[in-house]
Amino acid sequence: MEAGVALAILVDGSPTCGSSVVYDGSFTGRTVPGRGVAAEELLRHGIPVFHEGQLAQAAELLADLETSPRRTG
Repeated sequence: MEAGVALAILVDGSPTCGSSVVYDGSFTGRTVPGRGVAAEELLRHGIPVFHEGQLAQAAELLADLETSPRRTG
């Protein structure tokens, strides 16, 4: 949590924000499994990424993080 970011909730499907599926680029509304560039970058930096259908899981992780001992330096 270097920047104070515990997790991210992004809109699935977007080529930028998709965390489990992205649109395939055919402009037909079809999706394929994969992650968008922002989701990948957040994950690369250790920030858990959830999509809008995973609010309960994100809330659970946030509650766990808030009750766990904080690491220092």
